[in-house]
Amino acid sequence: MQITIAAATRLELKEDMIKQSNGHDIRILYTGVGILPSAVSITQHVLQHKPDLIIQMGIAGCFDSNIGLANVVAVKKESLGDTGVQENGEWKDVFDMGFRQKGEMPFSDKYLVNETIEKYNVLQLPEVTGVTINEITTEKARIKMLQGKYNAQIESMEGAALHYVCQLFNIPFIQIRAISNYIGERDKTKWKLKEAVASLNETVLHMLNKIE
Repeated sequence: MQITIAAATRLELKEDMIKQSNGHDIRILYTGVGILPSAVSITQHVLQHKPDLIIQMGIAGCFDSNIGLANVVAVKKESLGDTGVQENGEWKDVFDMGFRQKGEMPFSDKYLVNETIEKYNVLQLPEVTGVTINEITTEKARIKMLQGKYNAQIESMEGAALHYVCQLFNIPFIQIRAISNYIGERDKTKWKLKEAVASLNETVLHMLNKIE
């Protein structure tokens, strides 16, 4: 199987470890940080290589304190958390404003849903809902809004790009995230970045060895 491993930065992906996997043609793709570079990088890669599967791996902030730091999750649903307008104290996204329909391809009820996640979630990782934004959330009011409006459990800067592009091009995919910090916690001594990266790479290697 031709599998692409996509990561925003070299910080998140240990190439030497991942390439120890057996039985697959592994390609590495560094997309850059944020929705726009990720969408362009993944699109270019899909058009050139047409992989059988894309695994996006990365760290994430977490809204849900029931998910432990350095734990690894699979993202089933994604939403766009900063495409819209803040008006009269209320956040309105493109669906609220009528610029897109809730079920317009590739969206399903405003979400970008990985409908085939069960096939590739071979480790049966907890499946969560993510929100993708181009800035790290720190304000309490915005944290509350993202949790309430999108039922978000984790936050990343690239997840929605993967879901959007792969669904448009009908490419199987799975997004794997390790929790490095709780959202709003700016004291980095309380983060577990190193542990999250280690757990992330160990999990993806184990996954690659189980995928047929």
